[in-house]
This record gives sequence, structure tokens and C-alpha cells, in this order.
Amino acid sequence: MFGNRRPATQPYETNRFGVRLEGDGTRTVFDIFTGWPADYDGRFLDGLEQGVADSLCAVVNALDKNRRRTPSRRGDSF
Repeated sequence: MFGNRRPATQPYETNRFGVRLEGDGTRTVFDIFTGWPADYDGRFLDGLEQGVADSLCAVVNALDKNRRRTPSRRGDSF
């Protein structure tokens, strides 16, 4: 009806990562599409305290969004 306009309730970009509470009381930053723990700089983001998990989740989401916004270096155009 309105062309390419998005509804006001839909975010422009979806966060790929979330924080999950584990049975032992620690937190895991995980990929919401696969369920697997996120990997940052060669380390799985599990066994974390809540504040650390929240901070790292924000970092990996920002890095992922930046990666998705950056055009490929192969010469692909959008």
C-alpha cells in the first residue's frame, strides 16, 4: 500500500545475538538463528557473568550489523 515503507513496529535490522541464562547461573551470548554460542576472537562467549554477557552481546551485535552494512570487496553492488 505504501511502497517500501516499513511498519513503525518493525526494527530496521534484527539483532543476531542474544543472552541466555544457563542452568549453572552463568550467561551465554548465542546466535538466535542457530542456538549456538557466539564466537568472538576465537573464544565461545559462554560461562559469563550477566554484565559481561550484556556488554559482549552489544559488541557482537554491533560488529554483525556493521558487517552486513559494508559492501563486499568482490565488487558486488547493491
